[in-house]
Formats: sequence, C-alpha cells, structure tokens
Amino acid sequence: MKGLFATITTACIVAIIASCGGSTNNANNNAAEQEIEYNGVQAEKPIDLASYGLDQDFLNHYRNQDIADFGDLIQSFPSPVEVSSIIQDMKVPYSESLLFDANMCDNFESSFKKSLGLGVFCADLGYLNVYNKTGDVLNYLVAIRKLTESLRLAQFFDFPTLKRIATNNNNLDSLLILSTMSYYNMDSYLRESNRSDVSAMMVTGVWTESLYLASQVYKKKENKRMRDHIASQKNILDDLMAVLVHYMGNNVDHVKLVSAFKELAKAYEPVSIETKEGEDKVEMVDGQTVTTQGSYTVITVSDEQMTQIVKAVETLRKKITEAL
Repeated sequence: MKGLFATITTACIVAIIASCGGSTNNANNNAAEQEIEYNGVQAEKPIDLASYGLDQDFLNHYRNQDIADFGDLIQSFPSPVEVSSIIQDMKVPYSESLLFDANMCDNFESSFKKSLGLGVFCADLGYLNVYNKTGDVLNYLVAIRKLTESLRLAQFFDFPTLKRIATNNNNLDSLLILSTMSYYNMDSYLRESNRSDVSAMMVTGVWTESLYLASQVYKKKENKRMRDHIASQKNILDDLMAVLVHYMGNNVDHVKLVSAFKELAKAYEPVSIETKEGEDKVEMVDGQTVTTQGSYTVITVSDEQMTQIVKAVETLRKKITEAL
C-alpha cells in the first residue's frame, strides 16, 4: 500500500495510545461497554443496501478479500515522510480553510464518529506540522485528547510528551520513532479487546483527510510527484474498502460510509498502476533527471481523470465531515 500523509499523522494515531500494554483487565472490562456503544446504531431490520447503491456483486468482491490480520494491513503503510517532503518542495502557501475545525470534536455523538474524527484531526495535525503552525497544533492536540478520553483510550495517551515533540520542529525523527514503536501496541490492544473497528475508523479518517489535503495542495499547484502519489492511492483504496465492508454489518453509519467510498472508487477505476520488472527508468521530475534502477512502477492517469479524482475526494470528505 502506498503512503499516507505528513510526518506527524501516523505519529499522532499511534502516540494517542502509546505503550498500550496497560492494564489488561480494565481494558477488557471497558471493551464490552465500548462494543455496545459503538454498535448502538445497528438497524433493527436488514438495511436495503440497494437504496445506498450497494449491490451484492460489489460487496462480495471485497468480502472475498483476505483481511484476516488488519494489523498487518496497516503496518504495510510506508513512512508518511514522502508526502511531507512533496508539500515542502512545492512551497504551496498554508491554508487554514482546508482544515476541519478542531472545536467540532465537542459535537461528536457516537464512538463511530469519534473514531473517524480522531483520524481526521490527526491528518490535519500533520498538515499543520508541515507549515510549522505550532500555535494551532495545540488546538488539535486538545481535540485529540478529548476524543481519546471519550473513547476510553486516554490512559494510553502521553499528552505532555506528544505536545513537547509536536511543537519542537527539531524533534520530528523522535516522533517517527515513537510512532513506529507505538502502533503495534495500539493495534494489538484494540484487537485483543474486540475493538478493531475503532482502529479501522481512525485509519479511515486519517487516509481520507490526508488524501483530501494532498489533492487540495495539488489543485493549487500541479506537481508530478504529488500527482503520482494521489493516483497511487488506488491500491490503498481497494484494501481500505475491504476493511470497511468487513465491518459494515447492519450498521447505518457504516453502510453510508461504504456507499460514499464506492463513489471514490469509481473515480479511481481508470487509473493504471503497472510494475516494470528488471528495467531502468529515466525521467524528468520537476526539472531534474531521475533514474530508477531495477523494478519500478508506472502510473498512468490523465488530466481529466485527476480532475475527477480530486472532485470525488472533495465529495467524500464533505460527506464524512458532515456526518461528524
């Protein structure tokens, strides 16, 4: 799976629940209550999936995909440094209007929305970090802390450490190390306490907001590296759809989410991603000659297809944030 967004994004998710090897008994006791709250919007009778544009062939395509180990799926995400460096190189002006209002966290009602919103705020925190907006970073850390407390995850949230690292521009390497070490513990805890759905919604929120921010930066200033990054998300989208369908059940919120993602999948259909084995590639990237030795990936996407993808991402993000 190809990259997510911004240096602090993954760090935020994983540091939220840093050192998740805490009290197992308390975690398991809370898990049962959390499961009831999280699934509290289950419909009393089967949902008419067709009314949401979800036919059985579409759903079976993703149900047949193996996602037995969700942890392995998420751990396959490469370092998010790639997109951070692209944004920095592009020198696109900072735009506060792109961010989702941190004060909205007080309006989140269900655990579904809180988990999804937590991911959105983590991605926004990454964007703020790219532009060194340390003052605004604190607002998002406060929002993230509120959500982790509501999700009964605050005992794993080392807020002082995250605050110190996030506001120290010279300490990003430490943040990445913390993120790598912590996520394994987080995912393990959530799975052991039957809360993989929470982890899935957090990752969904991060990925959606990350893609939205990347597409908006690209919209302001086209760049081949960013273009390839956005187009390459087709592979992640396919895996993420399998996760969303897996957790959908007879849950209205989940069904709406899968339906929204289906529209994005349509926009990505024409994108071609092909791996060339044993060949060297020489190309011009932003005015510089770059040689890739051995295997490499060829991404084919037209200007019109990119326009449709950007629009679809905007629509998906709007639906998600309005649902929150």
